[in-house]
Amino acid sequence: MQVEVKLSIDSAEGCERTAQTLASHHLKDECYYDFFFDFSYRALQERDSVLRLRVPCELQSFTAAGASEPSLDINEDGANSGNAESSADNRTGATTATTAAGPGGGNAVGAYDPDAAYEAFLRSCRGLNGTGGGAADAHSSTGDTLTNLSSPRYSSVGDATRSRALPQPILVAGATGKLFLKQKNTVQHGHQLTFVAEDADVPADVVEALVKLVPASLFITGMIPSSGPRPADSSTNAFTVLSAYAQRRPCADDGKGDSAIQRIVTQLTEIAHAYTPARASGYVGKRARSASQESDAHFTQVRFSGMGARSVYTQQQRAASALAEDEEEEQQQQRPSQQQRKSGTNAAAAVPQLEAVGGFSTRRQIYAYAGVHQGIGTSAGESSREAELRETRRVRLDTSFFLPGFTIYELEVPKCGVAVDDVAAEVCVFLTKLGVRYHTGSESKYARYVHCLAATRDVEQDAMDVKLRLTNVNGFEEVRRNLQRLTQPTDASGVSTGGNAPRSSQEKRYISNTEVDDADDGDGDTWWQTNPSGYLQETNEDFFFDGPEQTLRRGHTFLRLRKQRHSKKYFLVLKAHQVFVGGQQNSLSSTLELSEVIAHALVDDPSKFLREHCDNFSIMKTIWDEFGVRELCRTATFTTERVIVPWWSAKAQPSTLQRSWASASATGPTLAPPSQLIYTSNSYLLSQKQQQQQQARQEPEVSDGQSKPPPPLAPPLLIHLDKTLYKVPADVKGVRIPFCQVRPWADRQCETYEIEVTNIEGPTDPKEVIRELTELLNDMGVEWSVGVRSKLEQYFSLIDA
Repeated sequence: MQVEVKLSIDSAEGCERTAQTLASHHLKDECYYDFFFDFSYRALQERDSVLRLRVPCELQSFTAAGASEPSLDINEDGANSGNAESSADNRTGATTATTAAGPGGGNAVGAYDPDAAYEAFLRSCRGLNGTGGGAADAHSSTGDTLTNLSSPRYSSVGDATRSRALPQPILVAGATGKLFLKQKNTVQHGHQLTFVAEDADVPADVVEALVKLVPASLFITGMIPSSGPRPADSSTNAFTVLSAYAQRRPCADDGKGDSAIQRIVTQLTEIAHAYTPARASGYVGKRARSASQESDAHFTQVRFSGMGARSVYTQQQRAASALAEDEEEEQQQQRPSQQQRKSGTNAAAAVPQLEAVGGFSTRRQIYAYAGVHQGIGTSAGESSREAELRETRRVRLDTSFFLPGFTIYELEVPKCGVAVDDVAAEVCVFLTKLGVRYHTGSESKYARYVHCLAATRDVEQDAMDVKLRLTNVNGFEEVRRNLQRLTQPTDASGVSTGGNAPRSSQEKRYISNTEVDDADDGDGDTWWQTNPSGYLQETNEDFFFDGPEQTLRRGHTFLRLRKQRHSKKYFLVLKAHQVFVGGQQNSLSSTLELSEVIAHALVDDPSKFLREHCDNFSIMKTIWDEFGVRELCRTATFTTERVIVPWWSAKAQPSTLQRSWASASATGPTLAPPSQLIYTSNSYLLSQKQQQQQQARQEPEVSDGQSKPPPPLAPPLLIHLDKTLYKVPADVKGVRIPFCQVRPWADRQCETYEIEVTNIEGPTDPKEVIRELTELLNDMGVEWSVGVRSKLEQYFSLIDA
């Protein structure tokens, strides 16, 4: 496992100030382009994993972006042309193909040919010159040139400057690449921990084959256009390239063990099989059994300490039984079914579809860590061992170009080991003394890149929810205690529900959680503890923004930044044209996940954030263009405690999926049969939809002579049980919300209680959802009323009273 320090520097000025301070300890500069690959259903991203190909670039790639001309031609040895005349001659030779593409001439923007430029880029990967000669000719003829990906200045704002263009990569001719598979890549509080499998010497032909799979738009716009699920095609599948490379190099260089690429391909195959329908039920069952066996092994060791060799025999028998079960299961998976034998295919031999999902360029400056240590002046009392470790450490200043006009700056200290806390503290003191603003890292570069891409895309969709208000705290506690009976299937063997509807406990009401008897309320808590994936508890802190004249509020729209305290995630939500009718809540909703650095920038200066990102972030662009907002200010802040539970027993929208954690409950229903899908994750659901569409195209179901489309995959409804806490000034006279605590010496804290149902699919009638939900509430004796306003409007109704 690799452990390193990661800090995010807020501005280019701060990065430059840090570089100038460490200039006397400068070691070298590196430039590279990172290509990222993932499955079509984004299994690696969901698992906090990254498959990255790193290819070195020429240093001149990053000076091209700041040049007066949009393109910069580089000689074969990577040096700039000596004067303007020779540079013009080189451009003339390098743009011959571009000139032929249109009447505007080689330097005209209208004559730019992305296909020709992309072919020139691929020739630079192979070590070929601009005229298409061989690698030997390219090295022998210094007069010939390699052209980079020239592009017109790109921006969504018409009057943007040329500095907003991305630097165009010039890959080092014939250079090898580095392939990384990082699993469980987590960054918390400035500490990055990851499990890495690395192939540091990927041959140039493999690099060329992988780069050729990347669309040319990535180098110009910084993103790959999403085209939805793609059919399986070996010619565009990166997994095919990696598998062929693994066959060429199956063993390590010393002949002991598998090679690095073999380990990477094996791990990718295991991840892909976890999302395959034929293996899904077995995979989940094996995973659950493995967890059970680990628990049993733990208690066996405890019994062994008190019972001697008798428990050793038990442990050996259990291990032999588990091994026999696994061998039998593998034989069944490898044995093709009758239908597969007819078609001549085998599900186990299916090749996973691996595709390029993004990439960006980075300029890295490497310094000796001694510069940081000297900057804080703490060398007194240092041992020789600490001095030796300090001499081997390095500081990396990274400038990464994500999108046109969007650049990030980071400081990293790799290979810290157990001293990561001390190193992080020293680096923070060093930057503080320099007056450089920074944030401790909370996510990797790729995670920030993914968030930036999501922010640029239009994610508006029709949102349809159901909202009911609970009249008092007693009803809130009653619903919370009956969530198990409310959500579990009513026909699951009759054991869990006993064939009865949720019973009321009006005979024993409670005011707060502290007054609940543990023995009486044990059933409601036990199923949460034994089934951790069956519910979710959130504590959300919401920040609302609007213009000085409340432009958004007057348009029944709100802009909200939600901070999830339990997960340290930030979500920016724009709900436009919100309407409440009979408990139904309809709006046009857009949701983006933001990095911690971006979220802090929005909270610190909303107006500046709006002006800087109105062309990059789709939500900011909507506020700027459609609502005409030019200034933003914070209008409200409050906290919501939420419990989210899947409503598996809903009749208004029956789910075609089955929960995978049901068997862990002693009173709950059993696991679904292997023929039913298992509700595991969003990526798993997406993989099933894609495979279902592909299977429907290959083997359509025929009924009465006509092909019948497969039934849609419907996720379960989600119940949100909310308790919202407002803090309002103590001098507010009116009280229009159900429950409040008055403190005359401070702000008043008020609470509201609501139950919402989300995840409603298009064919589902919200009125049926309301009817089914209210019947359950009535059976529990809970007082309720239909929701007529949002949480934000409830806050304003209290303030304006």
